[in-house]
Amino acid sequence: MAYRVLPLWGLQAPILCAPNYRTSCQRARTRCRAASLQLPPHLQEQLNELEESKYCGTEGHVLVREAPAGVQRNGKRYHIHTFGCQMNLADSERMAGVLEAVGYECAEDPSQAEILIYNTCSIREKAEVKVYSALGKQAKRKRDRMGDLKIVVAGCVAQQEGQQLLRRVPEVDLVMGPQFANRLDQLLEQVDSQGTQVCATEHIEIAEDITVPRRDSNLTAWVNVIYGCNEKCTYCVVPFTRGQEQSRRLEDIKREMLALGEAGYKEVTLLGQNIDAYGRDLPGMAADGSGRRQHTFTDLLRCVHDVPGIERIRFATSHPRYFTDRLVRACAELPKLCEFFHIPFQSGDDDILRAMARGYTAARYTSIISNIRRYMPDASISGDVIVGFPGETEEQYLATERLVRQIGFDRVNTAAYSPRPNTPAADWEQQVADLIKADRLNRLNAVVMEVATERAQRFMGRT
Repeated sequence: MAYRVLPLWGLQAPILCAPNYRTSCQRARTRCRAASLQLPPHLQEQLNELEESKYCGTEGHVLVREAPAGVQRNGKRYHIHTFGCQMNLADSERMAGVLEAVGYECAEDPSQAEILIYNTCSIREKAEVKVYSALGKQAKRKRDRMGDLKIVVAGCVAQQEGQQLLRRVPEVDLVMGPQFANRLDQLLEQVDSQGTQVCATEHIEIAEDITVPRRDSNLTAWVNVIYGCNEKCTYCVVPFTRGQEQSRRLEDIKREMLALGEAGYKEVTLLGQNIDAYGRDLPGMAADGSGRRQHTFTDLLRCVHDVPGIERIRFATSHPRYFTDRLVRACAELPKLCEFFHIPFQSGDDDILRAMARGYTAARYTSIISNIRRYMPDASISGDVIVGFPGETEEQYLATERLVRQIGFDRVNTAAYSPRPNTPAADWEQQVADLIKADRLNRLNAVVMEVATERAQRFMGRT
């Protein structure tokens, strides 16, 4: 039987990731070297196509745009190659805006650029390998050009590796964490004035600057509402690479959306690594005596909903621990809110969820989805899941399959567990063999595609 997923307009495409067979955490892998298992050819072909549809694709996303009007140009060009998630895409837009404000133009071809920026992802090692491969080619080019080129590594790999990356690739001029995206020009000036490599990975308060982003679309826009993450999931490197949570002020977010509406944008996606936690680092408590913070994500949605010109509002990514009934009811009541919810579940087994330090059970997750569908029966649900987490048994894996079928997801972003630096789970015993992870990932991908196809049939015959 051939499976296919019927895409729903405007929803993110599935991210169906191939298993990771290499890891920099040597203590965290078994010695299993068996060949990877494969899906039947007709399913494998579809999975390969779906892999290309994720945010930045398997090869990353190269920024392409016309030079902005009304800006004096300096005759130099920049090239930005982005890997990873929508947060990285938003950061790349900010860096492009910084460079264009001082006269640079965008170059699609890296060989035509004086500044090369690789905005990196460290969620899985596969993305890191891509970056180092690209850096090797450009390092040779820089040696040939005798310094007439600046190489910048930004994003999560930069934050994770820091000075070590500069030692590994001496041709790199600047290593900068995501918190420095809107200070790129200052850091490049520092490279020039000091004549040395610069490593900017220290924790800072992210400066408010809504005028910087150079949008990659004239209809849809990313708007960051909270940076960083305070969760302590045992598999995740994000708190280390993105830092602690920093919520933007509600008035600053609304001001940015007002400007987007005036500029003709129609759709906004509100972004945060843990977006439902918005406001818990801001001062004040609610005046109604409920014990809530004065500013919550629900309050933010109600505040920005009336922005003129903006017709659709989306948000990502949610955490089940903070997804409240109050938020669900607001999404059902506000007509501009798209009925699409991306809520990672990571596993269907409670013991694995506890080991991951996720803070909820499979039953709690199921109740959240049931509540969403009680208010919005046709709401589209997507999630993230990891197979092969340390110690996962076959029965625990099968619990994940059962949860996928029980929920009836429209989309699931699947991944085999990949040990990451600076995470507790990377050093645990009972690492699952690569062969087993590959088998479970392939089986789960087939289930996901089957369930998504069945779920899509609800729209047949409806206008």
